Amino acid sequence: MLRMGTGFIGYGDVQIKDDKVFTDERLRGWRDHLFESYKEIHKRLEEEIDDSFPHGFFLSESLLKEVIIDATIGMRKITDSENNNVADPNAFKEASYLAYWWLRHKPVSVHYAPEVTLDDVVVRGDGEMSEEERARAREKMAWYLKHVNELVAVQAVCSYLFDFSKEVCRSREFSKVKKSNDCGFAFESFEEMKNEIVDDLTYYFAYRAIAPKMIEQVLEAYTFHPAWGLTGNHWDNGGAGR
Repeated sequence: MLRMGTGFIGYGDVQIKDDKVFTDERLRGWRDHLFESYKEIHKRLEEEIDDSFPHGFFLSESLLKEVIIDATIGMRKITDSENNNVADPNAFKEASYLAYWWLRHKPVSVHYAPEVTLDDVVVRGDGEMSEEERARAREKMAWYLKHVNELVAVQAVCSYLFDFSKEVCRSREFSKVKKSNDCGFAFESFEEMKNEIVDDLTYYFAYRAIAPKMIEQVLEAYTFHPAWGLTGNHWDNGGAGR
């Protein structure tokens, strides 16, 4: 019989907050952002799942708290180190550590009746679909439910860094990019490129080995072409190192 371990991880002796960089207000802001990201994904999924499918979503406040604690500890190691010369983590680091620890703790769970599985999910309007379309829609929604924490993580990092409602480059700029690259640009619009980026990041979070630094580098690369507005001056480290 497998015996449960007697050890556990406590935070009593670990300094987490301070009154300069990792303040109560900042940590509450991170918590609120993750919570709003969860609410957005929850809303989108509920809009697509038919009421006939018995299900529910649960966000563990305890695990959400641990996400904030562990992300803060990780960032404090950087700011406290004499080797990094980082006095204050920028938005890329914040988003990366929050996403990483969210994916480690997975605070969201999906609950459903014992007589069904997630593969039995029913999507709205599937009665108007062909058999092939219905199977595809159910398979897609089942994947979303199984990977709901990855969806939230993607929503969290994207909305933390980007304001997709502000299109810096529109169709005219896209035409210039497309023309200058001849056949080398694979997309038909910046919107299509954005959707591909989001899908790839979701897949990456679901199936690839991740670390905060790797997430940070991916997010930095996404800002290489300013097709959409940013939520702040993320590259400004206030004179601090990287």
